[in-house]
Amino acid sequence: MTRYLLQPSIKQMPNLHRDLSLNDKLPLRRYMDLAKFVDLLRSRSIYLRRADKFPDRFEGALIPIIRASINDAHKKGISEYDADSFYERCRQSTYVNCWSMGADDNMALWQLYGGVNTSVAVTTTVGRLTKGCLHWNEDVHMHAVQYIEHSKNPDMIIGRYTDPLRFKHRAYEFENEMRILLPRVRPTPTKNPNGIRLPVAHLEQMVKCVVVAPEAERWFFDLVKDMVQRYGLSIPVRRSKLTHIPR
Repeated sequence: MTRYLLQPSIKQMPNLHRDLSLNDKLPLRRYMDLAKFVDLLRSRSIYLRRADKFPDRFEGALIPIIRASINDAHKKGISEYDADSFYERCRQSTYVNCWSMGADDNMALWQLYGGVNTSVAVTTTVGRLTKGCLHWNEDVHMHAVQYIEHSKNPDMIIGRYTDPLRFKHRAYEFENEMRILLPRVRPTPTKNPNGIRLPVAHLEQMVKCVVVAPEAERWFFDLVKDMVQRYGLSIPVRRSKLTHIPR
């Protein structure tokens, strides 16, 4: 059964809404190239990208039965926007930061975000990341992504503009993603910047450790350690478990 309702299974906190399935100890990873890692160290901030600037065309896509429901409500004067307008405002008014759930290496993500030679994975937990978000004084939503086949009208709960971004096409299921969603609904959302940065008050407390790519050479591992030290942080740096064959 497809529903057009608000999501009920959310833990309410001051300025933050989080899925009940996301417990504090759940490990998270964010794979990135060296440039983005250095930017994280330098700026001590988290970058959130406007949803319509992602390459995935299914970002914020509505399933057919919900499109029809929104269009019908619009025709009856119940809703201010039709389905196309709702889709565009969702994408233009929501900023997204993505993490992969789980502590294990994901070779597909290593290759996709920076490569197996010169990239890193920043690790944290849901609890650590939540504490960082609470400093922002923003309306923040944290959701485990649900992977669906959009054309088959699966069960999708929609109410807020951010809700369609809790769902992704099954083709991306390998990402096992958790998202931070931050709405910035304005009269003219197209004027929203392409991305925003929000400060991390205590980066050392948020980041559990930094994992270096499985095929990185020694010089790159040493470079990552040196960069962490140069920015005055005491964050552990270790190699990926895929680096060496167990003996």
